Formats: sequence, C-alpha cells, structure tokens
Amino acid sequence: NGVFMQETFKVASTDDFIMLRQKERDKKLHTKKMKLLFEQADSSGDGVLDMDEFKIVLDNPKVQTWLAAQELRIEDSEKLFKLIDDGDEELTAEELVSGVARLKGAARSVDFLNFMREDQLFKDAVCKKMGIDARNLSQADAAE
Repeated sequence: NGVFMQETFKVASTDDFIMLRQKERDKKLHTKKMKLLFEQADSSGDGVLDMDEFKIVLDNPKVQTWLAAQELRIEDSEKLFKLIDDGDEELTAEELVSGVARLKGAARSVDFLNFMREDQLFKDAVCKKMGIDARNLSQADAAE
C-alpha cells in the first residue's frame, strides 16, 4: 500500500511538471503569435500601433478567425484597443501580448470576478462616506 502511494505521488509530481512546461510553451507561443500580428499591423514601422493601424488589421475577417481560434473573439476592434491600451492611445507589442492574454479564454472570467470584487469595494467605500448601510443598498438593488 505504501509503494502504491509513493508511485502515485511520483506520477502526480511528473504531471505537474508536464503541465507547467506546457503552460510555459503556450505563453511563448502566444507571445510569438501576438508579436507577429503586431509586426503585420505596424504599417508605419514606428514600433507602436495607433487606432487606425489596429482597426485595419483586426477588421480583417481572416485575422478575426485566427484570433477566435486562439479564444479571442473580436466584435469591436475599437473597444478592444481601448481595453488593451495603457492610456497613451498607442499600443506597444508588450501591451498587445499582455492585453490579449488577459482577455482570452478563462482569464476573462478571473478578470470579471476581480472587477466585481473591486466594484463591491468601491460601493462599500462610497456608502461608508455617505453614511449609508451597504447591505440595505444591496437589498434595494435585489428588489428592483
């Protein structure tokens, strides 16, 4: 029985190692693909994408299909640009890589849950400043 447990733990640790290696490979592949997309989109060659460059490439149905295959559906390229951009109205390759990674697949649900948590903390802080019991506000929202 002890040998069985030892072998089970050995296999489990090997599976974890394989899983981590696969995640690292996936991340490298994602980075490579997004940098390739960036290079194709950067028609001016200045190392940043403005809204027009971004929209031209992302409004292409073939690019949309390619991104959908990577778990990122593009419905509005302008909104996507604004979600990824750090506020300077230009995208760097790094912003594109990290922004798309944040928005695709399971990462979306984690970000959404984080947003909901931050929203609740904000509501609580506002209610506290206004002297309102946040629980009463939540009950009023539910009644509507």
